[in-house]
Amino acid sequence: MTAALAALVESRVGAVAAKDIETLVAQYAEDVTLFDALGPLRDTGQDVERNRLREWFGAYRSTIDLRIKDLEVVADGDAGFAHYLFQVRGTMTDGTEVDMWVRSTVGFRRGDDGWKIVHEHSSVPFTPSGTAGG
Repeated sequence: MTAALAALVESRVGAVAAKDIETLVAQYAEDVTLFDALGPLRDTGQDVERNRLREWFGAYRSTIDLRIKDLEVVADGDAGFAHYLFQVRGTMTDGTEVDMWVRSTVGFRRGDDGWKIVHEHSSVPFTPSGTAGG
């Protein structure tokens, strides 16, 4: 069970490199809840994710290299959970070189159509101004 979820997460590397929106969207439940590093604080649905991917992929003139690190997966019955770090690298359409790390937590539910992502939370670390180290 955990191997299947790890494989699902790892398969995203190739789909992102190919900018394959539909393969990625198919991993999400229709009613997925999204907490993305960019955009609204909370969003829901496959169509929102499809549009977000279109915008993200369209901002890059190069392939987007994705590397997953420290993947941990747990599952029991029809629910699973994963957290990991991922590195994003590439060249944006304006020539900006991107090389950044993002944190991700993903919740899965198994139904008649297999495992689907029902919750995804991605964030980028930052130090708020006015705090120690900031």
